[in-house]
Amino acid sequence: MTELDESITATHVTSQELLQAVKGFLAETVTPALNDRDQFNARVAANVIGIVQREQALGPRLSALDHAAFSKWIPDGAPDDDVVPQISQALAKRRIKPDAAFLDYLKQRQLLLSAINNPRYANRVVAAEKWRYLTTDIDPVADTR
Repeated sequence: MTELDESITATHVTSQELLQAVKGFLAETVTPALNDRDQFNARVAANVIGIVQREQALGPRLSALDHAAFSKWIPDGAPDDDVVPQISQALAKRRIKPDAAFLDYLKQRQLLLSAINNPRYANRVVAAEKWRYLTTDIDPVADTR
């Protein structure tokens, strides 16, 4: 039994470890044994698992950013589970002025979203460099596809 096997058989297995095990199984065992369309679908499934892993890791930061924006730009509002539609509606109804601070929030949000959805996207790296003046602590998330 390998060290990895022993850690997986421990009494407490995290959701991240479970997702990584399934992703590894798909990538290392299932995908090579398949042909054409099924191989493509297995790679897509492994990529979806990666997105879920990154969402679990970065989702709380994205949620905190959105709730802070809601509190700043809609201080008299009643936040619910999803404040983004309320922010969007307030912007559409011109209750939020799209000033530099609001645009910085949108940039921070986009960096987090792209870190979740596709951290290897070339334009994400360009945007992160261009917007480095934002005082975010967005770390590149390892994408071990």
